Amino acid sequence: MQEQRNEVLAKASVLRAELEHTVNANLQLVKGLVSVIASEPDMGQVRFSFLARSLFDDSQQLRVLAGAPDLKVNMIYPYVGNESVIGLDYKQNEQQRTAALRARDTGELVLAGPVDLVQGGRGFIGRYPVFLNDFTGEKKFWGIVSAVIDAERLYQDSGLLSDDLDLDIALQGQDGSGISGDVFFGDPSMQQHNPVTVGVNLPFGSWVLLATPREGWAHGSPTIWQFRLFFVLALFIVVVPLLYTAHLIRLRSKQNVELEAREQQLELLHERLRVALSASAIGVWEVNLRTRENVWDERTNDLFGYDDCIYIRSQKDWEDALHPEDRERAKKEFEIAIATKGNLNSQFRIVLPKGQIRHLQSRCSYYHPAGGDPKMVGVNWDVTEEVEMKNALLSAKKITEGKNEELESAHQQIEHLAMHDELTGLPNRRLLDQHLSHMQSIAEEGRGLAILSIDLDRFKQINDTLGHRAGDATLCYFAGALRANAPKNGFIGRVGGDEFVVVMECDGDLDMLSDLARSIIAAANRPLNFEGQICRFGASVGIACSPDNDTRYTDLLVRSDIALYRAKQDGRNCFSFFTDELQTSIVKSRALADEVLRGIEQAQFVPFYQPQFDAHSLKIIGVEALARWDHPTKGLLSPYEFMATAQELNVMDKLDHMILQTVLDDMARWRAKGLEMPNASVNVSSSRLEDEDLISALSEFDIKPGQITFELVETIFLDESKKIVDENLERLQEMGIDIDIDDFGTGHASIVGLVRLHPKRLKIDRQFVAPLTKSAEQRRLIKSIIDMGKSLNIEVLAEGVEHEDQVRILRLLGCDAFQGYLFGRPMGADDLERFITDHNAETEWPRMVSI
Repeated sequence: MQEQRNEVLAKASVLRAELEHTVNANLQLVKGLVSVIASEPDMGQVRFSFLARSLFDDSQQLRVLAGAPDLKVNMIYPYVGNESVIGLDYKQNEQQRTAALRARDTGELVLAGPVDLVQGGRGFIGRYPVFLNDFTGEKKFWGIVSAVIDAERLYQDSGLLSDDLDLDIALQGQDGSGISGDVFFGDPSMQQHNPVTVGVNLPFGSWVLLATPREGWAHGSPTIWQFRLFFVLALFIVVVPLLYTAHLIRLRSKQNVELEAREQQLELLHERLRVALSASAIGVWEVNLRTRENVWDERTNDLFGYDDCIYIRSQKDWEDALHPEDRERAKKEFEIAIATKGNLNSQFRIVLPKGQIRHLQSRCSYYHPAGGDPKMVGVNWDVTEEVEMKNALLSAKKITEGKNEELESAHQQIEHLAMHDELTGLPNRRLLDQHLSHMQSIAEEGRGLAILSIDLDRFKQINDTLGHRAGDATLCYFAGALRANAPKNGFIGRVGGDEFVVVMECDGDLDMLSDLARSIIAAANRPLNFEGQICRFGASVGIACSPDNDTRYTDLLVRSDIALYRAKQDGRNCFSFFTDELQTSIVKSRALADEVLRGIEQAQFVPFYQPQFDAHSLKIIGVEALARWDHPTKGLLSPYEFMATAQELNVMDKLDHMILQTVLDDMARWRAKGLEMPNASVNVSSSRLEDEDLISALSEFDIKPGQITFELVETIFLDESKKIVDENLERLQEMGIDIDIDDFGTGHASIVGLVRLHPKRLKIDRQFVAPLTKSAEQRRLIKSIIDMGKSLNIEVLAEGVEHEDQVRILRLLGCDAFQGYLFGRPMGADDLERFITDHNAETEWPRMVSI
């Protein structure tokens, strides 16, 4: 029976060796791919498929390869049939997460299986961790490469399914767990039949191969002496040689370790070289110079267009493939390299079996190994695209050289377009800058320069009312007028939408410059008839000159812009010279603008309140909120010192928002203290009434009906107001915000406008109230305003009341309310609280007039 077990052990050992070899061969193939990915971490699907295909050519057991950077699959081969695997996240997949994380954390190959495959059948899944070396030398985890090995093919190729096998075989150690694992191949009950066991060593763990004779174990009846004799023989024949063998193994163990390390390194280098050659699309060949036998690798066969890969070729195969025009040259160059035992670097064409032309680059060297035949060893690669591109470039170069004059002309046209205004043909801002730079470089003492900056007045109205075609015609018309009036040696340019500039030499003759400005303005004032429509516009001119060249010309241009700004402020359609005082004024204006913007950011604008009183009871019926600037250094400033600047900066909406919010906060605080303020009126500019977002902005405030009144100046032209103004006024009244007409009598509002708007109150301007006691005419005028208000059911309030006689007369005329210094000056919120408290305690008129 022991002899039978030894025989089974021998056969099992052969199977063990086949299994180890087959599994390791597949794993080593994939290991080479892992090395390439480590050097090309940005590899894509096309490159991955190209490399993986070569591995499948060398292995019959591999079924699928997958690349998963950061544990998420984005590359797979074969791609067809496995598209659904793209996007699989191992970290989210419960079945594969454990093995994937184990490979990442241990840094070692992890093999799982066999498992049931989605594609059918069973297989082993090997997961290789891929690490990258960064510039610090530390390893960085890239992801994993998964390889699926077909279990059935593995068993078949290892001999486990051979019909000639007279053994029953089982494999134990699911997932490489060795003897502690489950049986995954063969009869699970084989362990009960006293099997022979052999360890199958694998990189990821081990399996146990169990074997028994297919016919079962032979049974005999040995005697006790036979057993004793067998034991002695076993001791002599087996144990003693084993001890001697162990001694030899110890002596060679160190050599074996070194040999294994060298073999692994050599195998890795060989695999890297093979993958690199495959990836670079370079074909390797050699020629035995004695036999003229050619050895071509697979890529060389592919380069020459052969579908069948024949590694041994004849010299005739190469010569026949050469293009007829290149054949003799290529053969001669090859023979010279052989004769000189040197190197060859040649480029030639070949004709593929299907007739296509391909350009090859070939390099080789002479090589004569010791004891062998001399050889030429070299490489080929396809340079067809490079040659065709070179030829195309040469052809393009010839065409380009033939069109030099045409290109030069086109260049000049492009340069002209880049430097000139397309509409008027005048130089543009870019050419102006170059001209000023050139003039500065050739400036001489006694030859100064003058710059006139010109801006068209009412040009926007022409564009808005008559259209852009009319606007373009106006610009062209004015450009012609400039050409006709400017000096012939002057520079004329269009530097903006409706902005022009004239640059000319100047000796300090301001009268000549004034005459030129007047002629330009006169030309602009001549109406233009465009398609039956009359276009009327004007021009504002700013002039700056430097007769002594004591100013940089770029600064001179800025000065002319400043003078133009002053001309516009002076009413437009005029001209202005730059002066030092003007610059100082502009600097102050800009400084004030900066301070206004900073004041808005820092909430320096506050309301001051002037009380309003009932004409008969003298009770406080409301307050008017007047904007004041609490300047950090200049103290309290009135609107006259900042309002115009705020309007120019277009920040009235922010200013109105700030004042209104503060007024509402103050009223809430007074209410909490038991001081009820019936109403507060705030001034609103005409630009705010034209704001389409006014109502949405006001909806952010908590305004109760009747709490707030908006004061509108009469000069808003209520009779000719825009549609958006009418809509906003209507919405304001719907929100419970009352309307007062301020400075009534100074504008152009008609009774029709008052009826349409129906304000709550008319406020008689102080210029009518001041002469009231001395002018009967003024009394009649105020009486007519009051009567008109009463007939329209509109209250009337008199502003600027400063004397008791005015109070008496206004009462007799029927005025409803007063506001003025006689009763109270504008005051801050805290002062108003004290004022209200004192006023409520002193309700009699004699006490009030003494305030």
